Formats: sequence, structure tokens, C-alpha cells
Amino acid sequence: MDIRKQLIILILVLLCAPVSAQKKEKLITLKFTNIPLSEAMPKVEKQSGYTFFYESQQIDIKQKVSLNVKNETINKTIAALLKGTNVKFEIDATHIILYTGKNNKAISGQPQNISGTVIDESGEPIIGANVMVEGTSTGVITDLDGKYTINAPAGSNLKISYIGYVTQTVKAGRNSTVKLVEDSKTLAEVVVIGYGTQRKSDLTGGLVSVDQKKLNMINSSNLMDRLAGQIPGLSVTTGDAKPGADQTLRVRGENSLSADNAPLIVLDGIPYNGSLSDIDPNIIESLSVLKDASAAAIYGSRGSNGVILIQSKKGKKGAPQVTYKGQFRMSQPQQTIDVMTPDEYITFKQDIARLKDGWSGDQLAPENILSASELINYKKGVTNDWQDYIFRNAFTMEHQVGISGGTESTTYMGAVSYLDQEGVVYNSAMKRYNINLSVTQVLNKWLTIGIQTQFIQRDGGGITPNIEHAVKQSPYGIYKDENGKYYEEPMDQSLIINPMANVNADQDQTRRNFFINTYADILLPVKGLSARTTFGYNYRSDFTGTYYGRDTKDGRTASGKASINNEHYWDYTWENLLKYNREFGKHRFDATGLFSVQQTQKKTSKSSAESFVNDDSSYHNINAGEKNKTVGSGLSETSMLSYMLRLNYSYAGKYMLTLTGRSDGYSAFGANNKYAFFPSVAAAWNIASESFMENAQNWLDQLKLRVSYGSNGNQAINPYQTLDRLHLTNYIWGDGGAGVNGAYLANDGVGNPNLKWETTQTFNVGIDYSFFNGRINGNIEMYVANTKDLLMKRTVPIMNGYKTIWDNVGKTRNKGVEFTLNTVNIRNKDFEWSTGIIFSLNRDKIVDLRGDKKDDITNKWFIGKPLRVYYDYDVDGIWQEGDKFTYTAADGTEKEIQKGAKPGSAKVKDADGNGYIDSNDKVIIGSKNPSFLMSMSNTLTYKNFYLSFLLNGTFKVTRELNEANIGSWSYKVTTKKRNAERYSDRIELQGFQSCFRLFVKPSQSPLKPNQDAATLLVRNHTQKGDKRTRMAKQDVKD
Repeated sequence: MDIRKQLIILILVLLCAPVSAQKKEKLITLKFTNIPLSEAMPKVEKQSGYTFFYESQQIDIKQKVSLNVKNETINKTIAALLKGTNVKFEIDATHIILYTGKNNKAISGQPQNISGTVIDESGEPIIGANVMVEGTSTGVITDLDGKYTINAPAGSNLKISYIGYVTQTVKAGRNSTVKLVEDSKTLAEVVVIGYGTQRKSDLTGGLVSVDQKKLNMINSSNLMDRLAGQIPGLSVTTGDAKPGADQTLRVRGENSLSADNAPLIVLDGIPYNGSLSDIDPNIIESLSVLKDASAAAIYGSRGSNGVILIQSKKGKKGAPQVTYKGQFRMSQPQQTIDVMTPDEYITFKQDIARLKDGWSGDQLAPENILSASELINYKKGVTNDWQDYIFRNAFTMEHQVGISGGTESTTYMGAVSYLDQEGVVYNSAMKRYNINLSVTQVLNKWLTIGIQTQFIQRDGGGITPNIEHAVKQSPYGIYKDENGKYYEEPMDQSLIINPMANVNADQDQTRRNFFINTYADILLPVKGLSARTTFGYNYRSDFTGTYYGRDTKDGRTASGKASINNEHYWDYTWENLLKYNREFGKHRFDATGLFSVQQTQKKTSKSSAESFVNDDSSYHNINAGEKNKTVGSGLSETSMLSYMLRLNYSYAGKYMLTLTGRSDGYSAFGANNKYAFFPSVAAAWNIASESFMENAQNWLDQLKLRVSYGSNGNQAINPYQTLDRLHLTNYIWGDGGAGVNGAYLANDGVGNPNLKWETTQTFNVGIDYSFFNGRINGNIEMYVANTKDLLMKRTVPIMNGYKTIWDNVGKTRNKGVEFTLNTVNIRNKDFEWSTGIIFSLNRDKIVDLRGDKKDDITNKWFIGKPLRVYYDYDVDGIWQEGDKFTYTAADGTEKEIQKGAKPGSAKVKDADGNGYIDSNDKVIIGSKNPSFLMSMSNTLTYKNFYLSFLLNGTFKVTRELNEANIGSWSYKVTTKKRNAERYSDRIELQGFQSCFRLFVKPSQSPLKPNQDAATLLVRNHTQKGDKRTRMAKQDVKD
């Protein structure tokens, strides 16, 4: 046995559990008497899985036949069926060919014109299917009606193929109709790869496609919510749960320290810079995520963080279809914060007074320990659950009306949708209006044009309550005064403002987005050569107007406060593609060339003022403000010029090679580095198609090994960093003199003409597998990404006249493993149950910073450690009475081990072991990025009904909790501060918990010995929600 065979066997053993390696031939049991052949053939097809093929002019399908077989082979069954007729037969892998003596092999060598029609499973003609005489180079394609005529010897084999369908080999016959069936969805699915499409089985790069079925698993009005847990290596997180909030997207972790790590978004072939929460998920056909260097290399300097390709729906030929989709949903807070009850709060205040001030007996009566405002409600027996005021049951209403259809030459799709979504936090809301239109027009055989356009308007909610203040409030605090206005400070002398203090402010938020994409497809007179030109334009405007009137806390303080912010953005992209696609026998070749131009512009303006005569004008008359008037504006422009060439080659569907190169020029980079070239190479070997795997082809559908290597760039920095940037200021000459404007070169204002792209070089190896006709399928990926020339600020000697400068320094490394397993557990006529499991492990680290092998403590960047870490003191317990609080210094003096420590304070760990606490005792506590992700989806389908659910888990990620330090404000040791003291602690999240408990130590808890540390219960911490602080229950023992 040669080495290659040994390798294949080893891979198979690793991929799957032992299974039967031989699929037995189906045995047939049938009995019927004297029925037409036309009725008998479907019965045989149903049991055997074979398809009959014959010429209707030669075979009399009305003649009567009989059959009585039990557990017989297909050969014996057909022989018995046709006994006594003049019909003969042959059987190949999937067909039973019927013929008579008039159409036998004796005359099969005579060339003649063979005509036929190719249709799909619904009976619709397939346009452009390839029809070839097997073993020759003779071939044609089907016309608009799916018809073909080819000169071929009668009885020869015709090979009929079309992307996305199972290739069929049939006997040449006159006026035959061939029905192509869709290929296994996991193998021959056509996926968007950027600047084109490709069969999934022919992919060489790391790409994952999500179809409409998977997108519908999660019912959300936000498109990215529907991707969570669906794609290995893709992380979707939300820092703000208000409606319409943008998510943070990461593909295979992070590579950059200072530049943006977000993937490039491409909508209908054009880079999209708008908010993904603006897009109506119901108009999306599919999404593809390009992950490795080979797949993303076609986007060059913007592809190092991955690429997400979004395809919207288009019209299909047929009668007009009008659809309506309506939804009504209700949401509520998944979990409120577990705060003290009124009785617990009284007990807590009494314990504080007893322990701090030595009070006892009648001194501890509520009348003596509560503030004046609290005492009013206490005597009335009135208590407030502040979370009832800031949270609410929220309702969402969504409607969409669509129309689609078309003729042979024109197809169209249009949709109008409306979304009215409330947030669970008071005043949070969003209204979204979407209009979408897609039209494709076939002008003639060589020219097709199309247009896709979207218009979006989104209106936001008002000022939301301060959630932190809500959970810090006393249950006896005053909510509203006698006039029905929010009481400013519910607990006197606490400096904790009413959480609803500013909710009456005027705030209007409007975002408009217009996107249009026009294209023309041209078939050139050279066989296999085509061209496409595409022009895309995107305009976006954002407006926010806010006014704090005298019925708000901030408005009363400033006698009215107004602000307006405007942003106008536009970009255009013009792309020209030239494609060449040919097949020569077993050789398939295609080439794609690109010339692209892009330009962007962003304008901003803002103004604000305070102290207005009255509130009547809201923010519409800012000039009337008497104090603190400010005006600002800005303009930034960029342009980009690109060239790209991609070559794909495939031999017999076994060996595949992809070569890609892209050159980008970008205006934001230095004069010495405007252009960069990003190459990649990828190869794939479909092992399952090899002849030595013949015995496994009954159960092995695909076993493909993929390898790729290439480089991508990251250009995500602000424009003008390569130029010297002057800062404006105002000078006053002399006492009472008038101010004049001036300019100066700031410490960070010097440009770097050598600034260039970050470059990520990625090596990727993957295995795609499929067994038992797609019942089990998936892939395994392993990758290493090395990023160099990091865009970051470098410190230079101040004697140069400036302190920092942007430069390309530093290196990072990102590596990981991804695993996908999809199974069809049960499949029968009416019911199907399928499962998907995804696992992603990612490790990132800093390899070098500025070339001096030194850590950057200020930015918390440490060589050899993850890119995003928590670096702080590690709490190691609670100081107790009787502990030693001082140490003897080298000069013989006694000094504090931990400054300010006393019994009950958090004890900081002496990390360096020198006997005292200083900044050198800070340690890396954990990474902000998860160690690995895992998800499992299940879909159950019964006839026209389906049920789906998804479990999505984040493992080994450190998060920061900012908690109310009750002891601090209850002891009134921070009365000069505007807000209550907070302490920070870090926790490690693991698993799929929907409910879990954490025990967190307080940083400053002045408790006596034998007193319990604060116990913090955090429930449903993994829920999406606003960042909240919590009041912990504390049990205090005497």
C-alpha cells in the first residue's frame, strides 16, 4: 500500500466513527398484473431509486405488463417486467435505458442531429446548461427555452451539466426531455465568492455561506443577530441593547492593536459603510463570510479582518406574487437586579451606624438613620422599586409587503417594510422604514442590465434613565414631588440623582440611507468571455437634536441646554470586471480581472449653547443661548484605485488551484507607500474522486483537502495621518484685548510620509467532508495569521518638537481551529430533523511592539500576551484585625504595606513578593476576548411547519463588573464626589449559562473581623442589556 493510500485511510479514521464501508444494492419486492408500462415504471423508480430513460417515439408505454418479484435485483426485476415485449434495456449507475431493435447498438454509430430539452425539478427550462458528447469536445448550451440540438451518434452518451445541479449522462435520443435535479446542498451549492459565484465543491479558500433557511432560524429585526452562532470563527457581540444598536463583528479574532478590526461589508457587490442594523433582514437572500487569505485576497488592503458578502433578493420569472409578513412581539427584562428590600435596607443602615458611630438602642431608630427625604416616605409607608420605573414591557410591530415576478426578459422584486420597536428601558425605541427595489432587464442575447436600490429612514428614541442610579437608590427615596415632577435627589446628601431626572428632554434622532447599485452584463463575441460594469452610490445622513429644558435636571442647572449634530456621508464605487470561463475536456479554467475606483466624503457639523430665556424653541434656536456657545465642523475625503486578477483551474473535479493578486492605492497613506500588492495561492484535492477510493463512493460523497497562503491589508486608520496637522486655538492679547485665532503644531500633529498598510499573512489548511449523500457533512479548519507593520503611535524625543508619530511598528499572531458538523438525524416523507454543531478556538498574542522588546503598560499591551487584557491589582482577600499592616523599609522606617488599608479593606496580592504594594504588583487578570465559541442548532420540519432553536456559548472570557460600593457612600466618605464610589472586579464567563451565580469580593468594604464579605448575585449576566451597576446584598454580623 503506497503512502498516499495510507494518508487517505488515516484521514477517514479521524473524521468519522467506524461505519459500514459497503452500501448494499437495493432489493425490490413488487407485484402487479396487467397495467400500462407508464404506470409500472414509477413504481419501480420509487423502490429502486433508478430513473427510466427512453424515446417516446420508439417505446409504447401504453402496452400492458405484469410483475411479481420478491427481494430481486434491479436487473432481474426489469427483465421480468419486460418479458414478452420487444423492449430491451441497459442499466448504468442511475438510469434504466429502454430501446427497441430500431434503436439498438447496430446503428448507434451513425451521426445525426439530436434535439432535446433540459428542465429542472419544477418543469422550468434551464438556460445555459452544457450538453456535451461524452469522450469528445463537441458541445452546445441550451437556449432560453432550455432546448438544444447537437450532432452526435445515435446511442452515444450525452453529458448534461449545470452549476448547482447533478450532472447526468444519458443516451442520445430524439426529442428527449432531461430533468436535472439539484445537487446535494452541501456539495454543489452555488455560493457567492466575491466578484462572482462558484460551486461549493470547487472552493479552495475558507468561505462559509448562510442561506435563507439558516437566517430564518432566529427571529430578529437585526440582521447580525441572525448570524450569531451560525458561522465558525464569527463573533457577534452587543455592548448596548437599545433597539438598532450596532454590534461588534470579529472574524477569527483580532489582528490589530490600534486600527479597526471590523470585517469589510459588501452589499450586492459594492462595499457598504452604513449600519447593518438599517437593513431589513427579510430582503436578504444569503450571506457569505470570507475568512482566509485566499478567499479575502480579492479585496486586498481591506480584507485582513475578513469579508462579509450580503446578497439581497432578486425577482424570479413567473406570475406576480404579492406577499405580506406581519409580526407582533413583546419583550421584557430577562432579569432585574436583586437589590435590598426595605427591611434589609433599614437593617443595613442600622449596622453601619452601630459599627461606625457606636450608636445603640433608640439611636438606631429609623427616624435617626434615614435622611429627611427618606423619612417622609418611611412615615407614609411608601416604598419604591426603582427598576419598575426604568424598565418596562416593550412591544414590537413589524410589517412587510412585497411583490415579485417577471417574464423571459424582465424580472423584478420590490418590498416596503415598517418596524416599530420599543426597548425594555424607558424611552428607548426605534422606528425603521425600508423601501427596496430590484429590476433585471435582458435587452438581448448579449446584454443584461439591472438596478438594485434601497432607501432607509430610522428614527431613534429619547434620553434613557440612568440605570446605575436606579439600583443605588433607597427604597424610601422620593420619586416625584407634590407637583408630579421628578424629585431631583431622592436620598438627601447622597449625590445620587433621580434616574429619571432627564427623561423629559427633547431628542430627535433621524438617520437616512440611500443605496443604489446599477450594473450591465455583457457577453462578448469570444466564446467564454464576458464583462460586467457596476456603479454603486451610497448616501447617508445622521441628525441628532437635543434640548434639556427646565423640567430636566441638566436643563434646570444650565437654564436650558441645546445641541445639534449633523453628519453627511457619501461614497461611490465603479468596478469593471472581465471574465473568461472555458472547459476543455476535464480541464476547467476561469479568469477574473478587475479595475475599481472608489471615493468617499464625510462632512460633520455641530453646535451647542446654554442659558435660554425659555424652553419654547427647544434646540431650533441655538443662537439664542447666552453661554457656552460652541460651533464645529469637519471634512474628510479619501480615494482608492485597485487592480485585481484571479485565476481558477480545475482538473476533473479532483485538483483545484486558485491564484489571486490585487494592487491597491489609497490616498490616506504616505507619498512613499501609496500602493501595495497582496497575493495569495490556494490548492485543493478532492480525494473522494480518486480511483483508489472507488470502493468508498457508496458512502463517501466528498473528502477534500484545502491549503492556502496569502497576504491581506488593513487600511482602517483616519485620513491625513501622513500629513502635518495644525491645531487651532484662540489667543487674547493684553488685558481686555480681543481674541484672535492662531494655529500650532501639536505634540501628535507631525505626519509620516512612509505610513502604509498593516499586512496580515495567513496560512490556512482545511478538510471538507460529506458522507451518506450529505447526511453527515462539515469541515475542519486550522489557521495561523501573522500581522506586521501595525499602525500605532510611536514615542519620539520631545526635542524634535513633537512627542508622538504614527508609524508601522509591531507584530501580532493569531491562530485557531474551527470545526463544523452538520447531520440529518431523521428524514422521511413528512418529517426531518437536522443538527448543526460549530466550534471555534482562537488564540492571539502580541509578538513585538516598537522593536525594543518593551511592554506598553499605558495601553496595557504586553509582548507574548493577548491583545486585549485586564491589567490591574489582584484582590487576595479581606484585611482583618490583627493583620500586620506595616513593614520595615531598608532605611529602618515603618511603612504601610498597602496604603490606606484597614480591617475590612480589600487585600491586594503582593505579586512581586517584595513585601509591599505598589504599581509593580499589577498583573494580567484575563483576556477580554473569548478563548473559544461553541453553538448547536436544531431544526425540525414537519410538512409545511418547522421549529428551530439555537444554543450559543462563549467560553473563558473575562469581563469587568462596575459595582456600587455601598459601604463607601453609606459611610459618607465620598460626599464631595458627584457619583457614588464604584469598585471593579473581574469574572470569567464560561459555558452556555442562562443563569449562574458569581461571588465577588468588594474592593473597599470597612467591615469588622468575622463579618462576611459582600456576596454579589449576578443572574443572566450573558443577556444582552445596557451596562448596569448593581447594589449587592451584604450580611453584616456583629
